Amino acid sequence: MKKLLILLAAFSISAAASAQTAPVKAARGQHQKAHNKDLTPEQRADRAAQKLTKSLSLSAAQSQQVRQLHLARIQQQQARKVQPGTVAKADRKARHQAMKGQRTQYDAQLKQILSADQYTKYAQMQVDKKAKHQAKRQAKG
Repeated sequence: MKKLLILLAAFSISAAASAQTAPVKAARGQHQKAHNKDLTPEQRADRAAQKLTKSLSLSAAQSQQVRQLHLARIQQQQARKVQPGTVAKADRKARHQAMKGQRTQYDAQLKQILSADQYTKYAQMQVDKKAKHQAKRQAKG
């Protein structure tokens, strides 16, 4: 009986100790954002083109065009970046309108590259992505 109690105590102590030493995992979104910051614009464009190629079954020519389009978009975004907190509200509204215009231009260029079916599927993917994002925002708060 005494051996059983000692064995049980040793087991519970070892289980408690191993539970406390488990590494803490970063949230998926935070890890992904940190990883994307480490990538060059070319690598980010490659990743985006590969993702669209896989999901929309793009041809090699389409994939290359999408890559170039993404690269130009990423470079525009980098040129537009300013230190946070240094922009007045009026400037933020102007920047927001400029971003909307660039998004519209991007969509128009993408529509020229993709077939009608591919663009329809892409548009649906964007709607789904927006709905998922809205659901996350509502869940948080």
